[in-house]
Amino acid sequence: MSSERSSSSTTWVVGKTLCIVSAVTYGLLTGLIDVLDPHHLRNPDWPGHARFHLLWLISAGAIGALASIHLFWTATPRTLERVRTGALLGALHIGGFVMAVVFKGAAGAEFDANGRVLLGFLPPNLLHLGTSAALLFAGVSLCHKKGAVP
Repeated sequence: MSSERSSSSTTWVVGKTLCIVSAVTYGLLTGLIDVLDPHHLRNPDWPGHARFHLLWLISAGAIGALASIHLFWTATPRTLERVRTGALLGALHIGGFVMAVVFKGAAGAEFDANGRVLLGFLPPNLLHLGTSAALLFAGVSLCHKKGAVP
């Protein structure tokens, strides 16, 4: 019984950790990249209004990620809804990226300012947000599987 409880506890901690890592990658790391990359927020060729909109997106993503991290960090098996709420915030942010992917052609948008791709076909931001989504899904799945209290 003790080893079963320990396994359940370990699964819960791993699930929460994956959720936290996901929030850091989709909300904080993405924002940091956009601030530091000279083709984004600090791009002098962009109109000030476009930079304002990007700053708004960066701020919303970071605030949402910090809220999610708090919810994940403080969640217990008895407060599984905290994991669900944090995951919903993350899904909204990642979902916005997915919508941008769907409509990028209609908006004349590009994945990358320099056309960078990995392995000859994969845009870095698609890999980045796809990995964040996979981490979030895996973490929530582990928490849900082992977090429900009978």
